Amino acid sequence: MGHYIGKDSHLRGRKSRSTHAADAIDVYSFLVMVAGARAGTQFVLDPSRQNRIGRGLDCDVILTDPLSSRVHAILVCQEGEWWIRDAGSRNGTAVNGQKIDEARLIDGSLVRVGSTEFEFRQSAARPSDVGGIDHAQTLISDRSVLLEQPREFGLEALRDSERAHDFLTLHQLSVKLLGCTEPDAVVRISLELLRERTRASVAGFLWASDDGQLKPKLVIPEDAAGKVQLSGELTEMVTRQGKAIWVDNQQVENTTRSLAHYADAICVPLLSEGRTLGAIHLYLEKGRFRQADFDVAIPLANILTVALVRARREVMLEAEQQRLADKAALSNELIGNSRPMLELKSRITRVARATGCVLIRGESGVGKELVARAVHRASARSDRPMLSVNCAAIPRDLMESQLFGHKKGSFTGADADHAGLFQQAHTGMLFLDEVGEMTLDGQAKLLRILEGHPFLPLGATKEVSVDVRVVAATNRDLREFVREGRFREDLYYRLSVFELYIPP
Repeated sequence: MGHYIGKDSHLRGRKSRSTHAADAIDVYSFLVMVAGARAGTQFVLDPSRQNRIGRGLDCDVILTDPLSSRVHAILVCQEGEWWIRDAGSRNGTAVNGQKIDEARLIDGSLVRVGSTEFEFRQSAARPSDVGGIDHAQTLISDRSVLLEQPREFGLEALRDSERAHDFLTLHQLSVKLLGCTEPDAVVRISLELLRERTRASVAGFLWASDDGQLKPKLVIPEDAAGKVQLSGELTEMVTRQGKAIWVDNQQVENTTRSLAHYADAICVPLLSEGRTLGAIHLYLEKGRFRQADFDVAIPLANILTVALVRARREVMLEAEQQRLADKAALSNELIGNSRPMLELKSRITRVARATGCVLIRGESGVGKELVARAVHRASARSDRPMLSVNCAAIPRDLMESQLFGHKKGSFTGADADHAGLFQQAHTGMLFLDEVGEMTLDGQAKLLRILEGHPFLPLGATKEVSVDVRVVAATNRDLREFVREGRFREDLYYRLSVFELYIPP
């Protein structure tokens, strides 16, 4: 597979000056594949630079021929004459059946690269208008999406009004997609904007099936779905090589009905973590796309890819959350309409709206964590994490590490940095069950956090500040613990700003 001209060119058809006529005329120079996997395909040559043929993805004419080298041959135009030279290939390059190191090409010359054969052609007419060619599809340009760099829209873009407008368009799209969580809406917004920007007749989004085929998912306008098709070779380039392509397609006689007519087409793959999610297609029934249309389609597709992956992940997480909620429905509801239960529910609602700590008291098994989750759901922090820990289940010598974190090497077995539960629950809520089992050192750190001070993880030299609402629970009498010196009195008063008692 190949492409037409250099990545930065803004011309649709590069012409070279013929030096063999009395009056110099402009001509198109191109290769026509006459033997190979894509027989009939035309590759227009750029006279302003080297045109490389080979299996490498950075070549201008990319082959799938196993007998060709990564860079097999190079074509250049010098003073109006086209020359081809072998690039040190493994199997050599031949012109008109003769193996060469370097040779001049004239109209009609046959070039063999590996097992693929081309005919060199020159014409004053556009390549797709030249008679005698069965397959009238010309690959104007292709570009690796993976290698696309931000330089396309750097500071220099602001000096060009059109590119500055494209830059603003991409920025506005990014902002709009940030608030979009539905995958279909993400695709539709992007397609509508791109279709308006490029003035395309048809814009489509195609899913990549398991067998690598691109199948229409959304087409604008909807009645144009049958026009969104690509040949198998171009689909190969889009899905497996990560190539954005731009093709010029002309209707020819005996074309099958399945190959709908379009004058120009752009296809950009959506690539994420080495796999193809799908592709964007743009079609013009009349006229030609501009280089600027191709240039803006690629970064827009990359933005769409990021937004689509995020939206899909959010939908998946919501579905998983709902599944877990349904599974645990019984534990997510406070059941009972007795007077003590109604009073508890009413107090939960009032306490949840406040900002202080909450101490939940009750016998073992009455559902203290259930009450804590009810507080969390009714609070302003309900959209942020709630973590739970049973202090009685943590070994006393590991309690500080689990709650406040540690640095690598701070004690035997500390093989890596560990963010404690307070750091993990930052901006959310932390439920400390059996809080009376905390060590005195741990109680001191907890008190500092509740007073708004930063704390120091084990082995750290930099203090950490967190914003966590603490809900504690106990089935013991903490006031008795205070009298016995097992629990800090000042911490007890900090934790019991609001008390919730669960009846047995």
